Amino acid sequence: MLVPIMGNAAKYIMGVALLGAGFSSLLGNTQRGMVLLSAGFDKDTALESKAIRVGCLICLIVTMIICYSYGGSPTQLILMANVATSIATPVAGLFILLLLWRKDVNEGYKKPTALKTQIPNLIQSITSLF
Repeated sequence: MLVPIMGNAAKYIMGVALLGAGFSSLLGNTQRGMVLLSAGFDKDTALESKAIRVGCLICLIVTMIICYSYGGSPTQLILMANVATSIATPVAGLFILLLLWRKDVNEGYKKPTALKTQIPNLIQSITSLF
């Protein structure tokens, strides 16, 4: 699609852009995931902490092994990652919403006005499941 604008350089520019997008997503998601995992275990969440750096390294090594052992097209891996993200993001949003409704987490703060419009009984029934 970029060939009419960029000519023969389009494939190289697209390759560099795809590589950059892959690295930024991989590193950003890895760090975010390790920080959330450490927070869940009540460990240090600073990006420069040893636990976060070692956890990120282990995660990157596992993903590297998966990528090199996968014999198919890299676009299939990208598609599977997008599907996983499409499922994980709303689930994470639900848990954040549930945290916002907990009284022990928000002690001393008012609930956001946008959340007051939600049906409190629905939120309480969802909260009771967890």
